[in-house]
Amino acid sequence: MSELVWGAGAAVGAGAAWYAYRANLLRRQANARLNEGLPVETEREAVEVHPYLVRRSWIPYTAGGAALLLLLFVVGLPIVFSVAIAIVVGVLAHLIEDSMHEARLAKLETQLANSMDLMVAALHGGAGLAQAIESASGETPEPIKSEWQEVLGRMRYGEPPVQVFDDFSKRIPLESFRLFSFTMIVHSEVGGSLAPILATVGRSIRDRIEIARRVRSQSTEARASVMGILLIIYFLGLLMWRTNPPAFERFVAHELGQNLLAGALILQALGMLWIAKIAKLRF
Repeated sequence: MSELVWGAGAAVGAGAAWYAYRANLLRRQANARLNEGLPVETEREAVEVHPYLVRRSWIPYTAGGAALLLLLFVVGLPIVFSVAIAIVVGVLAHLIEDSMHEARLAKLETQLANSMDLMVAALHGGAGLAQAIESASGETPEPIKSEWQEVLGRMRYGEPPVQVFDDFSKRIPLESFRLFSFTMIVHSEVGGSLAPILATVGRSIRDRIEIARRVRSQSTEARASVMGILLIIYFLGLLMWRTNPPAFERFVAHELGQNLLAGALILQALGMLWIAKIAKLRF
């Protein structure tokens, strides 16, 4: 029976790896088709993503590996239980890290909206673009403060605004920042009054932030319900053990019972990943 469980796990892992490879291949092919016929840009130094947005992908693997070693060599659980619980711990660590990453993204978008309000006020007061960005840089905290300072410094050194704001959108690759950078690039090419345009873009960004908050609040109830159901399962297991300890212990000690319990834990981990994927909407 254990060979069947390991075989099924290997098949699921291979299927997930193939799905990820296929999705990445299709994405690269689509990007290649979109870039066909475009003029070749002059090579310049690659733009790195802001450190505030870097994903800490090592956390789930470290948490799962530490749990596996602890359960195997310290607690002394069977390997099927240790592997299953380590997978659950890794998934929980991944969900926590993903939630923290989403909070960082929301903070950056909120800071961008606040900065744009300051820029619009400065532009209405008769200031130029550089003075408006300097005003936003002086009133905005980190992590976006350093980005405004870099944009301002590069503009004062005479770099083209198109290149400056294009790098700005690549360093913080979020939809709101792309919209802002596109607006600034278009304005630098065609001119016109910037304050009304930035005010409109700022309202659009705030609307996106408000929609994202409503989506999170609506999905929180569903996710809490699912987590409650998962916790009830452990409560039922504890209740079964308290009701008839000998029968429950024989079930856990048997190879079939161990494989079934380990399979249930792995399915719970997959279910948590699935629910998190469904609840994460993009718009």
